[in-house]
Amino acid sequence: MSGTAREAPKTSLSAVAATRAGGILILVGLSLVTYEYRRALEPLYGSAPTNLHLTKIVWASCILGSFAPSVPIPRATLALSLLLYALPHTSYWVAVYTGRLGDPLWGPIATHLLVLLPILSMGVAIVKALQEAPYSKEDLNAPQSTMTLPVCATAINALQGLWPAVPYIAVLSENQIFLQLGTVCASFWAIEPFLPGIRPPPSPTVRAPEPAPAPPTPSSKGNKRKKGTSEKVTPAVPATPPPPPAKVEKTGSKLRIALLPLFPLLSTTIIRPPTLPKPLPEPYTHPSYPLQILSSVQSAYSGVVVVGQSLASHGEAGHMDHLRYLRAGHSLLGGVWVGPRAQAEDPTMLLKDEAGETLGDSIYSAFVLQEAARLVKKPGNGTPKNALMIGLGTGIAATSFMRHNLDTTIIEIDPAVYDAAHRFFGLPSPRPEKLFIQDARPWVRNRSATLVESATATAPVAEADVTSPELFDIVVHDCFSGGGVPSHLYTQEFWSDLKNIVRPDGVVAVNFAGMLESASGKAIVSTLQASFPRCRGFYDSLEPSHNVTSEFLNWVFFCTLSSDPLEFRRPVNADYLGSYLRRHVFTHLHEREANVSAVVAEIPRDKREQYVLKDAANPLGDWQQKEAVGHWKIMRGVLPDVFWETY
Repeated sequence: MSGTAREAPKTSLSAVAATRAGGILILVGLSLVTYEYRRALEPLYGSAPTNLHLTKIVWASCILGSFAPSVPIPRATLALSLLLYALPHTSYWVAVYTGRLGDPLWGPIATHLLVLLPILSMGVAIVKALQEAPYSKEDLNAPQSTMTLPVCATAINALQGLWPAVPYIAVLSENQIFLQLGTVCASFWAIEPFLPGIRPPPSPTVRAPEPAPAPPTPSSKGNKRKKGTSEKVTPAVPATPPPPPAKVEKTGSKLRIALLPLFPLLSTTIIRPPTLPKPLPEPYTHPSYPLQILSSVQSAYSGVVVVGQSLASHGEAGHMDHLRYLRAGHSLLGGVWVGPRAQAEDPTMLLKDEAGETLGDSIYSAFVLQEAARLVKKPGNGTPKNALMIGLGTGIAATSFMRHNLDTTIIEIDPAVYDAAHRFFGLPSPRPEKLFIQDARPWVRNRSATLVESATATAPVAEADVTSPELFDIVVHDCFSGGGVPSHLYTQEFWSDLKNIVRPDGVVAVNFAGMLESASGKAIVSTLQASFPRCRGFYDSLEPSHNVTSEFLNWVFFCTLSSDPLEFRRPVNADYLGSYLRRHVFTHLHEREANVSAVVAEIPRDKREQYVLKDAANPLGDWQQKEAVGHWKIMRGVLPDVFWETY
């Protein structure tokens, strides 16, 4: 009896190595796409709503790509390149329309599902196809989908943390990176016909050897052959030869090469990205809304920093005329009134921006409230001589301190924010040695260590120490945007370092945006009261509030190193700088005070310690992630959607 057998398939080690390397490169690219996609959504949704469920979407995409039917690699690569070319438009427009629904929870989820999931699932499907390509179906060593899934999901999520440290990535916009990655995929699709095959050749079918014929037996009467007949012998069938290797069809390859430049050309000319160029070469006026963008700059910290200005609306309902604002990502850092609304008790005291346009009062009284640190009484009726600003915003408080001749030092991590405050909000240029564009934590730590080691700082406090130029009279800590927070600047260890660079009779003003009864609010108040002998809290509101602990408000906590009562002197005309808003805030300061100690008193004693923020246990960032959803809704209520959609 004859039979056939198939030889064991042979897997090329070079093909396996090539597909493994290709899969790794695709996963690295998918992690970069996810990172840049997050940056693209932050101006429309902010960091917290964008990231809230993003990891789950990455896992869902990997599940879909791992268990979906195998895809042809060339066609899938072409589809992936087209999705990447469209990504600047899909990420923007889908986020715009889901954002208009007003839901910061389901809006980002819908955007992730419609925009990011197809790209990631297609990329993971290509990785799966590449891993399977060198193996035949009969090969038991072929990788399984269950192995591909965790590797892909873990790699995409973990590698995103590496990209902020890559200088090339930091200087490019997300749209440029999307287009470059799309071009890489399209290039592979174009040259694929010229690449050597990675699939193993079909295994030849070999006929099993025929069994040897049995020896003839002696003939008997019943087995005699008829005369003239012979025994039939089945001829041997030769083994089926392997099919000749398929010739590479190069007819359509030249067309692919010719089409390759077309994709980036269309993306940079006809199908231009929907957002403004960064940096903005000249002011942009919205075609259908009274809005002008004066500056739009890419930022490594908040995605984008924008200076915008509302124009005359001709009586349109709900529109705020002549408002200039500064936004970072989806947070409003401040603003001022301009044009006809730039008014003052003494018009000669109005500030001007770099272009000579007159600037009026701040749109937020919280930044003026920070200036009340000048009114804190000092022993002997002394006056403050210097100030430290940690976080700048539009520079309202810093500008006021400089106008009062305080020697002011500025620490701001984002150069785009400082540039906007200087160019568009009247911030005077500080001396070079008074400006630090960096993270405040290492600056304060190094300054503290230097003073502690010096003889002046280690000696007992004397009159010489109180007047030391190395110590600050006023520190304004303004790092709380509401949408996100640098949690390392709110720990007990940070306040300990900060106290080392503040005079014994100095004052620290700390800004907080949120609800006092929230976990973040309790933590801020608890940590400040554990770090300073005296603290008082005031909220930003033109009218007194009856439920201050449950409302989202801007707060300023004034804390001092002294155990003496913290008191404010009566303001005088010189304190107002000709501003109606300063007069109102300073003269009604006592009406905006709340008993912040009651917030701590309501916490059970056995749980109070968990609200004291420390470097080793600091949940402030996680709490802010959850609370920032409410902040997004507040920001959308402060300014119309078009203000957030134009950048």
